[in-house]
This record gives sequence, structure tokens and C-alpha cells, in this order.
Amino acid sequence: MGQIADILQARGELDEALRIRNEEELPVYERLGDVRGKAVTMGQIADILQARGQFDDALRIRQDEELPVFERLGDVREKAVTMGKIADILQARGQLDDALRIRQEKQLPVYERLGDVRGKAVTMGKIADILHARGQLDDALRIHNEDELPIYERLGDVREKAVAMGKIADILRARGQLDDALRIRNEEELPVYERLGDVRSQAVTMGNIADILQARGQLDEALALHEQRLPIAQRLGDIDSLAHIRYSIAALRLQRGEHETGGLQTIHNELAEAFAISVELGRADGIAAIGKLLAQVLAMAGQREQALGVLEQAEAAYAKLDNAQGLASVSELRKAIGSAGTLCAESAAAE
Repeated sequence: MGQIADILQARGELDEALRIRNEEELPVYERLGDVRGKAVTMGQIADILQARGQFDDALRIRQDEELPVFERLGDVREKAVTMGKIADILQARGQLDDALRIRQEKQLPVYERLGDVRGKAVTMGKIADILHARGQLDDALRIHNEDELPIYERLGDVREKAVAMGKIADILRARGQLDDALRIRNEEELPVYERLGDVRSQAVTMGNIADILQARGQLDEALALHEQRLPIAQRLGDIDSLAHIRYSIAALRLQRGEHETGGLQTIHNELAEAFAISVELGRADGIAAIGKLLAQVLAMAGQREQALGVLEQAEAAYAKLDNAQGLASVSELRKAIGSAGTLCAESAAAE
């Protein structure tokens, strides 16, 4: 049953995979008194919860029901893997220093001692992700290109190579190299997930392609891609992706000028849903970006107090992320809302 759940999980059928783990796999290990098998299965349940954005539940399982078992068994590799999953959650919440410390002190030395080149490459890639989040783009790109990608190519690991190429595309996009980023998404990432039947990763990559199209001003094509993703995220119960899709669609509607043709309430509703999901999940990056745009839309609608309240939450999230640029933009926005009471539509659409 575990193998069936693995396949379902890889396809993005998370609800059915979770049911099998909980109802058909876990009870067997409990009856047999197989503590390792139970810990591994609990970790796989946490993987599903994490993929769905249920970070609190996933973190509790990692810390309370998985990690202690591997510590008692003296399984240093599985302990390192679990520590990495904990770091993933901390990173998603914006706790970058804690996540980096785990990567550098609790994971990397273990893989180096074990001679696990793949584990080391994955961890180096995660360290690069944190550096990227901090704005250290050159350092992050160097790690992806020199310490990670060549390992996957040598090992023939097509999935991890595709993931790494996607991270490189993220950095290129951040540097304004949109054509190169788009080529990687379309030619070196998306086809891999299609061949593997990985529906969730396909949908995420489509979203990344849409973001590049938006940056190039191809708004209709970008909107169509996000709308294609929406039913997939709903079917998979992927609320983390759902928040991103709602936010992206709302931002596109603003850029298309739909707020001037009676669409402001629709834009507000989409942003409010995305913001609520991010708050529920504790996603600092989502609270920051979505909150800032929602505050602008509220200000445009003349809801000054509500706008300032949301902006306060966004500011706290940017502070948690140690994002000085984000904090500066919030400060400017607060002044604009405070002085004018409302915000011009064009400034929100340009965000």
C-alpha cells in the first residue's frame, strides 16, 4: 500500500495518498511494533501535510513523532533528512537564520561524513535557496551551477536536475534575464514533470511561466495560464498554491485595468482569500507580498483603517524575512495612505 501511496503522492493526489498512509499503512506498523516503519510513515504523512501547506501539523510530526525515533535508533542519515524537512518548514515561515543553521550544522556535515554526494548536493541547493531569499543572487547561482547541478547530471537524476534548473530560472528572472528564464522553464523543466506525470510540479511550473509572461507584459497569456492552474490546485487540495494563484490573478486584473471597469471588488475578494490562506499557513513571504497589495486595494476602495491594519501585518512579515527593501516599500505606502487616505489605482496596478 505504501508504494501505491507513493505513486499517488507523486501525481499530486494528496487526499487519497494521505488516507492510505493513515488508514492502511500506519496501523500495520503499529500492530507489528515496527517503530522505524511507523516513523517513516509518519514522515510521509508530514510530507503530504507540508505539500498542502499545513506547516504546524507537519512540524509537530517531524519534531515529536519522527526525529526522536531516529535519534533513539542512532540513524544519523534519517535524522539529517528529517532535520532538513524541519528546515524546509522554517524557511517557508521566513525563519531563514534557523533554517540556514540547520542546513550548515546539522545536515551538511552528516552527508559529507557519509560520502553521500546526492544528499550533499540537495543540501547545497537548499542553502542556495536561503541565500536567494536574502538577495545574495550571485552566491546562490554559483552554488546551483557548481555544487548542485553537475552532481544530478552525473547521477542521472532528472527530477532533481529539473528542480535545480527551476531555481536557476528563478534567479535569472530576479536579475531581469527573462528570455533565459523562460527558455529554461519551457525546455528544461516543464517537459520533465510532464514525462514523470508530476501534476503538481507541472502546475507550479506553469505558474512560474505565467509570472515571466506577466513581467514581459503578456498579461492575457499569463492570466490564461493561472486560470488553467486553479482547478488543479483545488482538486489536489493544495491551498499553498491556491493562495499564489489567487494573488497572481488579482495582480493581473489590476494591471489589465479591471479595477476601472467594476472589477475592484473581485480583485479584493481574490486577494483577501490569498491573504487569509497565507496567515493560516504562517507563510511570511505570502503575508508580506499579498498583504502589501491587499492594503493598496483597500486604500483604493477608501478603507483606510483596514488597509493600515493589513499593512502592519505585511510589515511584520517583511521584518521576519529580514527584507529591507520590502520594509522600505511598506513605509512609503503607509505615508501615501496616511496622507491621501486613498491610493491611486495606477500605483497599485504597478506593484
